[in-house]
Formats: sequence, structure tokens, C-alpha cells
Amino acid sequence: MLPYLTDPQITRFHTRVKSVVEEKDRVMVSLQKSYFYPEGGGQPSDQGTLNGKPVLRVFTEGEEIWHELEAFSGLTINMPVEGIIDPEKRRDHSVQHTAQHLFTAVLKDGFGVETVAFHLGEQYTTIDTDREVEEEVLTAAEKRVNDLIGEDLPVSVYIRDKWNLGSLPLRKATDLATNIRIVQIGEVDYCACGGTHVSSLKDLRLFRVMQSEKHKGGSRLYFLAGNRAFRYLRDMEDTVRLLQKEVQVNVDELPFRVVRLREERDEYRKMVQELTARLGVALAQGYTEDTVVQEVDFEDELMKAVGLEMNRRKKVAVFYRPDGRIFLFTGEAKDARKIFESLKARFALRGGGSRSLVQGILEKPEEMGSLISQVYSALLDLEI
Repeated sequence: MLPYLTDPQITRFHTRVKSVVEEKDRVMVSLQKSYFYPEGGGQPSDQGTLNGKPVLRVFTEGEEIWHELEAFSGLTINMPVEGIIDPEKRRDHSVQHTAQHLFTAVLKDGFGVETVAFHLGEQYTTIDTDREVEEEVLTAAEKRVNDLIGEDLPVSVYIRDKWNLGSLPLRKATDLATNIRIVQIGEVDYCACGGTHVSSLKDLRLFRVMQSEKHKGGSRLYFLAGNRAFRYLRDMEDTVRLLQKEVQVNVDELPFRVVRLREERDEYRKMVQELTARLGVALAQGYTEDTVVQEVDFEDELMKAVGLEMNRRKKVAVFYRPDGRIFLFTGEAKDARKIFESLKARFALRGGGSRSLVQGILEKPEEMGSLISQVYSALLDLEI
């Protein structure tokens, strides 16, 4: 059995190098004995050092634990090493993993929701469920998890074999025959698991569901526990204070103010669109030629408004800016896409569009003069 399973409290140890495998820009090191937790079961590996060298990743092949370090680690076979496991990272992973067990048990027992996948990330933890989980279920489940944390239920870890599992109500069946590691939370959950865990629910401190999204016919639920949950709440409080300062309202008025700001934004956008369209008509009226190629300082929306009005008047327009932005409005006179493709063959030009309108960006704006010369050539045979 791997050492971390029997002595999870050890975060500093001495041993010797067993083997070293050199790869491209990494070194894989195995030790005569290691207490590092290797990645697996949705939980990332421990972090720490070997003789002061950062351990980037820990994983297993069979019963062998491999430690990934940067190249030129200086470690050689049989060299004595001191392994130091980051205790805060180990504790954080233990808190999140135990919270996942508890959350999964509450969802299953209280609401008939099964967990089908689990991932413990650096920022948050997720579980995937077998069906979509409604908001009211999440709210109730979150409350139940925090209530159980308040009861300070013990978290026990012990080993069983398949013939002495007895009547333990395992949440999920296991294929293991021997050395089955059981993680028990009070009488709430019994689970075969090789991950790291806290010894009491009080260590979770606080549980918070961040968000939910649809995923493969079910839901992907994002949650935090312990210090992560408190940091999340502090960040939310800072955000609320910043919003209060910006809009100058009390907390209870903030939602209504945000709604009003969104309404005002939509009204402003509609007004801008109307004014842009009217300005486009007025500017288009100023062009008497049937074909116009001109450098402008218009924003994109105004260029579109002028060009579309030119097309409506059976005219052709090419507008471009010094920053490399270009619009071709050919209307029914010619296929703008063909002109654009011919330009792409000669210049570093990105973009696309329809038969009557294409837009793009010239990656080298200093070539705009040459590109416009090619545009003139392409427009010479227009039949309007």
C-alpha cells in the first residue's frame, strides 16, 4: 500500500533516490519511499520539493511513485533526499475532496442526483451529475452540507477486504478485493477512496456552490470549501462595494440600479443605431460618383451605414482606415468575395463576408496603398 495512505500526516521525510529517468525538459525520479500523494481519482498530486527542487507533478505506474522535476535536478541514484510536502496545499486538497464526498452524498440521498465525475482544480472543484439540477435543489443541498459541517461529524479512514466489508452501505461499488480504503463521514457517507481527507467536518468551515451549467445531459456544479469559500465571499464583497461606490446606492438598491443601467444602455444603443443610420444616409448623399474609394476615420458601424446606403443607391464604395480596416460594398455590381480572395492572394488580409459586402483587416497597414491600387484594378470592369 502506498505510504501516504497509511501515514497521511507525514509531510517531511528522508529517503534515497531509487531511479532517475531523463526526458526532454523534465526528470522523473522514483524514491525508495515517498509520502507524496500522486494524482488520481479527480484529485491533483501534492506539491513540494525534493532537496529543495520543486516537484511539478507526482503520478504512479503500478506501485511506483514518480516525481516530475525540471531538468538538471542534480539527483542521482542512491542519493539521500529530503522530501517536503506543501502542507497548505495538502490540507486544501483534503478539504475540497471531503467536501465533494459530502456534497455528493447529500445530492444522492436527499434529491436522487448521482455524481458521475469529479475534478479538483486549482481554483474550484466540480462534479458532473446524471441529470440537470434545479436552482432550488442546489440551494437546499448547499444548506444541508453546511448544516452537517456545523454538526462536526467525524471523518474516519480504515482498510477493509471484500470479505469483511460486512453491511457497509458503500455509495459506489468497488472492484477491489483487498486493501479497500473506506472514507466514512459520520453515518452520512461511506465511500471507497484513495484520496486525502480531513479528520472532521469542522475543518471544511464553509461550503459554497459557485455556479451550475448544463453538461452532457446533466449539470456541472462548481463549488468551494474552507479557505477557498471564504476567499470567494471576500471577493464578492469587494465587488459589491466597488459597484456601490460606482453607482452610489445601498446594497438593497443595487439589483434595481443594475437593471435600470442595463435598460438605459439598451436605450442608448438603439439611439446610437438610429443616429448612425441617419448619418450614414446624409454622408452617402454627399457622394456623387458611382464608385467611391476613400480613406476615412469612421468607426466600423458608420462605415457599414454609409456603405449600405451607397449600395441602396446602386453605387459601389470602398472605405478603409490607416489602422488596416477595410470594407468593400459592391452591391449587385460585382461579387465582393472574389475581389477579396484575389487580395488575400497578394496581402496578409483577414476577413470575409457576403457577395455584396466584405470586411477585413490588413495585418501590415503600411501596405494599404498597394492594396488599394489592386482594388482600383478590380473595380475597373464593374458594370453598373
